[in-house]
Amino acid sequence: MASEISDKKDIWSANTYGTTVAPFVAALTSKVVEWLDPQPQDEILDVGCGEGVLTARLAPHVKRIVGVDGSPNMIESFNKTFPDIDARVVDCRYLDKDTSLCNGSFSKVFSNAALHWILRDETTRANAIKGCYDALKPGGLFVNESGALGNVAEVHAAIIGSLVHRGIPVDVARNASPWWFPSLEAMKTLVEGQGFRWIKGEVELRQTVLTGHEGGGIEGWVRLFGADFLALLPSNDQREAAVKEVVEVLEGVGRRQHDGAFTVNYIRLRFVAQKD
Repeated sequence: MASEISDKKDIWSANTYGTTVAPFVAALTSKVVEWLDPQPQDEILDVGCGEGVLTARLAPHVKRIVGVDGSPNMIESFNKTFPDIDARVVDCRYLDKDTSLCNGSFSKVFSNAALHWILRDETTRANAIKGCYDALKPGGLFVNESGALGNVAEVHAAIIGSLVHRGIPVDVARNASPWWFPSLEAMKTLVEGQGFRWIKGEVELRQTVLTGHEGGGIEGWVRLFGADFLALLPSNDQREAAVKEVVEVLEGVGRRQHDGAFTVNYIRLRFVAQKD
């Protein structure tokens, strides 16, 4: 989900993200919601809430939930679709600076499919995690699912390769990645460094079936999630050629033989940590 406010174009569209390309993000959440264990007395901060589909699913089961996201487009859609839920545009990289949220009033902080975007910038990782810590009451829980080391590795590598084939230096292509996919130990170190007590964590391979919609599938995935990579190329023709190359390369990697569906190897990192 979207997570940052910057001078860059807001690439996020609720329809493209939630319907055409990646409806599975909000749907494939049974394990992390089980770990969240929403209760009627809970007050939850949802960090990187996107267009609010999962936030709205949780809302009837808790006392209060607030969604924050760095994409104005996503929050605009959230507010139109779910006007009774508090949703705000917040640059979650600097969550600790928002004193209206980081004031010890929440019993749980929740994040799904967002931290790998939010934590991309090494210089603000501590700010984001400290914000989650400061938002919680003593004894409160931080529950997360995001991308782990090796997440979508085949797509990631194919995109970088397509850029290198078009003259982009490999280090420049690598550095254009909008994601941080840490090992479990790296995430544990980061979270504990901001005062949390690590309760449990796991990494799981989840072979995820992409949509078959027009504008979706692997081509739509690359156009949306790989936008920062593609922006390195100087012309639309080159960007189109790069997308085509990635799709053709991955055809022999992700296409299931028995039904023709296209899968990507998502590797999910989940954890629960507590503010003592």
